[in-house]
Amino acid sequence: MDVTVIGTGRMGGALVRRLVSQGFNVYAWNRTKDRLRGLPAKPIDDVSQARGLTFIFVSDDEALSTVRGVGGELIVLSGTYSINAVTAFNIRFTGMGIGLLAAPVVGGPADIEGGTAIYLVGGPENAYQRAREVFDRLGVVIRLPTVESAMALKLAYNAFLIGSMALLGEYVALGRTFGVNDEALKDLLMKTAFKGVAERYMDRMLKPKSPPSFTLALAAKDMHYAVKSAGDTKTPLVVSSAVKSLYELLAAMGFSNEDYVRAGLLELIGRVKEK
Repeated sequence: MDVTVIGTGRMGGALVRRLVSQGFNVYAWNRTKDRLRGLPAKPIDDVSQARGLTFIFVSDDEALSTVRGVGGELIVLSGTYSINAVTAFNIRFTGMGIGLLAAPVVGGPADIEGGTAIYLVGGPENAYQRAREVFDRLGVVIRLPTVESAMALKLAYNAFLIGSMALLGEYVALGRTFGVNDEALKDLLMKTAFKGVAERYMDRMLKPKSPPSFTLALAAKDMHYAVKSAGDTKTPLVVSSAVKSLYELLAAMGFSNEDYVRAGLLELIGRVKEK
């Protein structure tokens, strides 16, 4: 079965490798051709040459708006975009008789390659059944009725996760300010409902690896889309708006390429730099 991936950054590249490992015939396109090097996929020169099931993993709304004339039998939006952008894309392509699903991913590149990522698949059931052979080999699927509901769930989840990471960093920063060591900070969380958070994120926050799988700049983008999408429907998101402002401020201070989980700690680092 032919599958095409449009946009081969960290997530798109991981999807290429997962698809190839599952025996699919994979094609790939990226605006920057260097991103295609080393990938086990057949490169295509233009998106119109896409074949079969076509996953779109471009970076943001602006990049998505430039994707036109996509080939293939069925399109799947797997990046994270605003609700308005997804609606506009859906209207444009379904109006041409091309089926479309939204399937944003919960998880990172390692989860995609390992088959443990969660795909929030929204759209018509007949379109999903056409793509099911592929999704059955990709990971866990949660079905949603529309492309908008799938993207809304992804934005809601990301806002919750990103906000939680900001609070985790502030938890560490406050404790350190009054002499609490990192071991005690982690030990307390390990004995509470936040054990899973401590296990997965504390060491990552305190001992960052380079490059991060999800940068602070990308987190700021997702928070912007979440707050914007809520604002378009007059849904108040007071806490998320504050988190959005924090991440945008940190990005403006030069922390764009840091791991997003460090935001709460970077507040303290940024304040020290200013003094």
